[in-house]
Amino acid sequence: MLKIILTSLTILLMTGTSLPAADTEVFVSGGKEKIDRIKIDRVEYVSLSQLVEILGGRLDWVIVGHKVSYLTSNNRFEFLIDAPYFRLNDSTYNMTFPAQYFEGDLYVYPETFFPYLDRVLAQKITYSSSQKSIRIDSDYFNVSDLAISAKANGLLMEIFLTGEMAYEIFVTEGNWINVSIRDGKLNSSKILSRRDSRYMYRLKTHQADGSGQISMRMKRPVKNWHHKLAFDPPRIQISIADAEFSIDTAETNAVIGPDDKIDVIVIDAGHGGSDYGAIGRGGTREKDVSLSIARELAKLIRKDKQFKVIMTRDRDKTVTLEQRAQIANQAAADLFVSIHANSSVKRRVRGWNVFFLAEAKNDSARSVEQLENSAFLKEGRDESDNGNEDFFADPILSILNDMLMTEFQAESHDFALMCDREMRRNLDIPARGVDQAGFYVLNKVFTPSVLIESGFISNKTEENLLKDGKYQKKVAEALYKAIKRFRAKYEST
Repeated sequence: MLKIILTSLTILLMTGTSLPAADTEVFVSGGKEKIDRIKIDRVEYVSLSQLVEILGGRLDWVIVGHKVSYLTSNNRFEFLIDAPYFRLNDSTYNMTFPAQYFEGDLYVYPETFFPYLDRVLAQKITYSSSQKSIRIDSDYFNVSDLAISAKANGLLMEIFLTGEMAYEIFVTEGNWINVSIRDGKLNSSKILSRRDSRYMYRLKTHQADGSGQISMRMKRPVKNWHHKLAFDPPRIQISIADAEFSIDTAETNAVIGPDDKIDVIVIDAGHGGSDYGAIGRGGTREKDVSLSIARELAKLIRKDKQFKVIMTRDRDKTVTLEQRAQIANQAAADLFVSIHANSSVKRRVRGWNVFFLAEAKNDSARSVEQLENSAFLKEGRDESDNGNEDFFADPILSILNDMLMTEFQAESHDFALMCDREMRRNLDIPARGVDQAGFYVLNKVFTPSVLIESGFISNKTEENLLKDGKYQKKVAEALYKAIKRFRAKYEST
């Protein structure tokens, strides 16, 4: 232990690394966000990991703390930690000062790296070393505003564009109108300011690579509706023929329903009762570990007094996956966190994962998906199957994947990234990062949701950690911080 401490101290003295000097303000979309910066040998770096959450795209750690890629829709950056060179697609560039790894984040020297970022993202990103701020030029927005007006026989919504753009509209459960605009870059701050509580419960935007999406949860069922692309000025027009939305009733149509606050958190302790989940070599049961972590998380959130906490189970009892989803939906949950422990036939496999709902893209994710969905498959099994193992085969899982809810996928992915960041900072075991899979318990929950695999109960070292109260508290603290970060980003003010 002394050797480890001395080694760490030597590294700090050699590099001059300090704690994050302060926040760096990021001005974008008419609003302001903050990211971390650090100073090493008198050179200031900013967190590209956190900036990516604002700009879009994703980071993929090839080797945590050593090699990482930043992926946008059409481009790929590759960094080696402690190397000043990086690759952009097929070319190599020098950004003068090396990329840095600190507390789970990738840091870059902004003054020489941002010009390359400008070129790729087709927008002006300006760093002020004196003001410690980043400004993302709003001139690139091509989806500029939203207008809502009541007409004699219904409601007219108009999304203003800078030119003709391809788009698609789909209505989903809960009276959500979703408008996805190809290559759309949203002026989110202005659009979100147009929410009219007379007609809608919620208004959300999501900026992704290659598209922008505007989602509106209306107060009345969306049945007779039409849309078209109008010009002079260019705009998408959505008309809803419904007398209850009309100008005559606009002032009195005050239906009470969900608000814009993110304050109802549902914590789902995996397994329970007759479902033990995975069991470690030392006899530790997943159902006990997940409940202990869930209780720690609930305790932290309740102390905050800004949230209402609902647990799908607060003791050792059987709760079906269907019931867990029903609990969340009936509570109008704003976030759903399902807590589990992983298992593998390979005893040396270690680390934690954060999953969100989408089709699994690798064997590891498919393995976890099948493990966690097995309880649902058993719940739905007909006694007449007489032990036929075909009932548990992949076709059932493919049906689940076909049912995937995509409405909250973007927000769930974002929340998963926040959980990932906080867990990297809080936990000392290997990070397996963010992944996606078709979990039934998430599939039926109509809110942003994640599934946490807090470690491998099949690994002797991690089994001991998972049953340790200090480690359980660390996991809970990381998830609590992620919940607060999600609220700060998404809650309307």
